[in-house]
Amino acid sequence: MKLPERLLRIASYVPQSSLVADIGTDHALLPVYLAQQGICSKIIATDLRAGPLDAARSNVSLFNMWKQVDLRQGDGLEIIQPGEVKVIIIAGMGGVKINEILGRAGEVLQQTDRLVLQPSAGAGQVRRWLLGNGWVLVDEDLVIDDQHFYEIVVAEHAGAEEKRLQEAGPDDEGDLWLEIGPKLLAKRHPLLAAYLDKQIGDMESVLIALRRAQTPAARQRRQEWAGRIAFFKSVVAELGLCSDRGAESFEIWCP
Repeated sequence: MKLPERLLRIASYVPQSSLVADIGTDHALLPVYLAQQGICSKIIATDLRAGPLDAARSNVSLFNMWKQVDLRQGDGLEIIQPGEVKVIIIAGMGGVKINEILGRAGEVLQQTDRLVLQPSAGAGQVRRWLLGNGWVLVDEDLVIDDQHFYEIVVAEHAGAEEKRLQEAGPDDEGDLWLEIGPKLLAKRHPLLAAYLDKQIGDMESVLIALRRAQTPAARQRRQEWAGRIAFFKSVVAELGLCSDRGAESFEIWCP
């Protein structure tokens, strides 16, 4: 089975022989791949809707993976029993929805070792939730698939010292770092410059749209967006990153 690049990258963060739940599996491409490659012998694949599960059944049947892939219909992690899985994958949902699912998981989440999350938007919100609920970011990744950026956030339970540091809470600047991705910054991800450049462009568009609004709330929002843009630009400058916003390949151009 040929997977989209973003799913291949997600699969690379699944430890060998893990018990896995893929929440919102859609066509079950990722669970089938994990089984085919011998990465996992047991994957629970869930979806809320009947339509995607029908497509998932077709793929599981096509590749004869019924022994490895357990399809279930239900909401989030509510159809997973505590201890059934050690790795939870949630890909393609917004950050608010991911946080909602994790927030309702209770004992299931406590008995999980690793989260592999790919928010379609709101990655900063996901990072804040993780750090505020006893998790630590162990890795982050950026991938381009069909000319779209995708962020991947990998988290594990925080140790005692990590919890102590996180309980202090981030300052305003630390909070903005969570919008970018501290692990992406630490390893100077090769796509980071292009990603930040696109984010800056999107934010500048929002700022332009707010220019005509004169209410106090609008002025406050303009200040917030302007501050965020300035911070992102300062990060690009400080790290010595540069990119060509128009490059279709999103390659980094540095003199």
